Amino acid sequence: ESLEYDRDNKERVKAGVLYVLRHNLNNGHTCLPADKLCAAAAKLLGVPPESAQEALLELCQTFEAVNENFNGRDFVFLPKQHRSEVYCADRIHMMLRYPPESITGIDREIAEIERTEGIEYAELQKDAIRAALEKGLLILTGGPGTGKTTTLNAIIRILMEKGETVFLAAPTGRAAKRMSEAIGREARTIHRLLEYTPKDDGFARNEDNPLACGLLVVDEASMMDTMLAYHLLKAAPLGATIVFVGDVHQLPSVGPGNVLGDLIAS
Repeated sequence: ESLEYDRDNKERVKAGVLYVLRHNLNNGHTCLPADKLCAAAAKLLGVPPESAQEALLELCQTFEAVNENFNGRDFVFLPKQHRSEVYCADRIHMMLRYPPESITGIDREIAEIERTEGIEYAELQKDAIRAALEKGLLILTGGPGTGKTTTLNAIIRILMEKGETVFLAAPTGRAAKRMSEAIGREARTIHRLLEYTPKDDGFARNEDNPLACGLLVVDEASMMDTMLAYHLLKAAPLGATIVFVGDVHQLPSVGPGNVLGDLIAS
């Protein structure tokens, strides 16, 4: 107003649309329905909804925003969020299509652990161990006391006996410390594991410099947002086994996205 621009100046309306998208990242949304976005931006800026729609169209044409149609409804992303979500989905598809080399005699290995440890796995636990070793990607979920740690220890032991390197990680320092105590092995935060650096894209570990491991376990995966999952999957070597451990009733991610919940729902 001090520069005497009109209220519906196109640059102002475009900035307003982007502001609403960025603001909603703080509410956990990686995207917004186009109709809701335009209505919110128009109300915020005091302009007609048509002005916001025109601004959005121009933002999509200049790739400052990305429009995706899901089931006949348009959703709008900021480019970074769109790239992260699409990459995560594509990478998981690839991992499922190209699982690690299969391990023979899994049932024999399970029976040996039961004998030496004096425990008896429930059938679901055995299914989880088999799935992790055959599929290369496993979501281990369930409330406290359902045997997640016991199951995880078996997966870790079998792969270590096959000579694989195992990395344990969690989104926060406290979660990593709890994991270390429960498993009896060092666990790191995802940021430390991926060697966070303030320059470039933020992490030294990526597709060009992947993690050297055969098994990657991520605990408290409900706290992992889309951007962190994107960097983690970029750094995970193809052919490695990844186990996401978590419970959708645990703490949600601070950043936008609902990675564990979406994976379970899919």
